[in-house]
This record gives sequence, structure tokens and C-alpha cells, in this order.
Amino acid sequence: MINSNQNQIDFSVVIPSRNRPELLRSAIDSVLTQTHANFELVVVNDGSDGENEQAYLDLATEYSGKVRFVHLPHTLNGHGPSGAINRGVSAAFGCFVTFLDDDDCWTDVDHLSRAWQGLKDGNTDVYLGNQAAYFGEKKIEGPLWLEGLDQIASRHSDADGQGMHTVTPADLMACTGFAHLNTTVIRRSLYMDIGGMDEGIRYECEWDLFLRYTDKAKRILFHPAVVSRHNAPDPKNLANVSTTIGTIQKMLYRIYLLDKSILFAQSAEIVSKATQHKIYTLKHITTLLMQEKKYSQAYLFARHAYVSCLDAKWFIYTIYVWLRKLTAK
Repeated sequence: MINSNQNQIDFSVVIPSRNRPELLRSAIDSVLTQTHANFELVVVNDGSDGENEQAYLDLATEYSGKVRFVHLPHTLNGHGPSGAINRGVSAAFGCFVTFLDDDDCWTDVDHLSRAWQGLKDGNTDVYLGNQAAYFGEKKIEGPLWLEGLDQIASRHSDADGQGMHTVTPADLMACTGFAHLNTTVIRRSLYMDIGGMDEGIRYECEWDLFLRYTDKAKRILFHPAVVSRHNAPDPKNLANVSTTIGTIQKMLYRIYLLDKSILFAQSAEIVSKATQHKIYTLKHITTLLMQEKKYSQAYLFARHAYVSCLDAKWFIYTIYVWLRKLTAK
């Protein structure tokens, strides 16, 4: 519950971080340039170890009065992005919470100011922007996030005088991608009501949150402005969560989050989109297992995919997988 003191702050910006103090500095600086003054910045140090632990303490001293640091105890693999973000939101005082990865940065100094124009009337639960992705200095071409959402939404509503659209679950499910946490602003009370980030997920946890708040929000606003830069992880950088988990393990996390939406979402569009993605994921796992010549396991996933999609071509492929299983030595 948000008390009267907490309501004095419009936004709480939460940055989770672990063992990356130098990257964190750039993320912090990008937030502190915002033209909207009524916000707080909460950095969650997820149990950084070794010399990094002292580096975070030094940063807390350097940014004293500007940034509030929450230091979590050290664990073997950290509390994970979901756990760290939830601790940050629990410590936050803002009416709305928003997020930034520690290796990314906000590129639009008016991001929070623009968001506040859409949120201050009290009738909107979520505000979404867009971002650009880069690998090194090379921009990654989309669609990746919510490109084209303004055109989709314009089919049923015109943008307001500030270029914002009210978007529906159907609009968001029609997009190829989803809203990255870097561009998401959500009412803190809604975040708490839906249970925050799922701490059992360590991959695509932001997609899970996106599906759940899309299902529950009473009103969602979208502005097409690019507000952040996302730096795609280098597969060689083993410190990054998305590169430390095996591909099949990632797919299993994905199935879990999709099953939650299939089971619990009220929106038919969300259920349909989650079902489509689950079928694709089951097929992907099957092909990965076939490449590893794990034919028995591949057959189980192929059969599961067929039952879900009843596709004639996939039925033939499932028979092929079954034959490989029978003939494998």
C-alpha cells in the first residue's frame, strides 16, 4: 500500500545490478539527466562479490543524496533480475515504478516528463515507450519491441495531442515483440497486486511481467518515441544472465511463463498468443534435441507440440522423429 509520503514521489526508477559497477555508472548518469524532477533512483546491488563489492559501496558514497542503494547479501548466483527488481520495488516510494538494465541507458531526457503527462490524471496503470537495440555500435534492425504499435492502435483510436495512444491487449498481442522493462512504467500498486516479477524465472522474466500487467491494467498508454538504448549481450560475456543459461533451459523457462498465461490470463488474445508461442517453443526444443541426437526426448516434445497444434506437416515430422528413436543405437 502506498502511504501519503510515498505519493509525493511520482516515479521510482529501479536498476538491478551485479558485478558491473562501471557499466552501472553510465546507466545512473542517464537517469539523472531526466527533466522531470520528481523521481527517485533506487539501485539494487545483487550481492556483488570480490572487489566489485567495494566498488558498489564507493558508488553509493559518490552518488549520496542522488541515488539510494539497496545492498543484497551475497549468494552463489545472485538473487537474479526478478528478485533484485522486487527488492527495489519493495523499497520504492513512487506512485509509479520504472526500470533500467545496468548495461543500458536512457537516451531521451524527457522520457519521465512525457510519461507523467499521460499518467497524472490517475486513470492509467501503464505507460510504454520504445527503444533501439545495438550490438556494439551496430544497430540491430527490428521489429524487436513495439515497432508498429502506433499504426495498429490507430485502427481504433487516434493519438492524442501528445502522440500517445490508448492500447488494448489485442493491440499489444498483434505486435511481433513486447515492451522491454527499460521502456515500461507501471503503477506500483498494480505491480504489487500481480505479484511483481516471478522470481522463479531467470530468462525472459520481463516478458512474463508484460503478459500479466497487460491482462490486468485498466488502461495502457503507448508513445512511439525511442527512449532507451539496449545493448545486446555478447555471448562471450558470461556475467550476463541471458548468456549463462543453456538454450534448452531458456526454452523451458519460456514454456513455464507461457503456461501461466494460458492458464490464468483473462484476455483471449493473450491466451491465443501464449499458445502460439508455446507451440513454436516446443518445436524449437524438438529440433535442438534432434541436433544433439537425443531422439527419445525429442519425440516427447514433438508429440507434445503435435497435440497442441494438430498440424499435418508436424505430424509427419513427429513420425520421422519416432522412427529415428526406434532405429537409434
